[in-house]
Amino acid sequence: MKGIINEGIQKFVETKFGQEAWDKIKEQAKCKHLFFSAVDDYPDQETVDLANAASKVLDLPLETVLVEFGKFWITNTAANSYPTYFKLAGKTAREFLLNMDAIHRYATNAIPNAKPPRFEYEETPGGRLLMHYHSERRLCPVLRGLIMGVGILFNEKLQLKEVNCMNNGAQHCTMEVSFQ
Repeated sequence: MKGIINEGIQKFVETKFGQEAWDKIKEQAKCKHLFFSAVDDYPDQETVDLANAASKVLDLPLETVLVEFGKFWITNTAANSYPTYFKLAGKTAREFLLNMDAIHRYATNAIPNAKPPRFEYEETPGGRLLMHYHSERRLCPVLRGLIMGVGILFNEKLQLKEVNCMNNGAQHCTMEVSFQ
């Protein structure tokens, strides 16, 4: 996993819950890093351990931690780390979501061994957007948070429904997004 994700988890916890909570999470996860380099690779298991430790220390369900992290990451960490991509991604939540695959592709193009998620899209007759998410990491709750965060970023109200999920046996996740 890229260090920007772990760095984002740290910023999320410190911002929302304080330094003491982060210190406890690091201890629970047996994380020895003084800091995370945004561009370095870290074992996926370290990220999983941090998320699980956050769930325990914060006394929140893991899914809640991941969704809230996704919202925070898109509106804070990613927005500050990738301002150029954000400017090019679109002027509305729909445009931005339709460009998420391209954003991931461009942001990781020069990074060896990057395994970004892939997205495919379908527009429905009712104006909804179906986002098909493919990732070996299966971070579906983070994606739900990211989508909600995009709504926050553009000050748009989005309705989100998970149509199917890899974590429930589907080959990929499908998120249905309604724009209001």
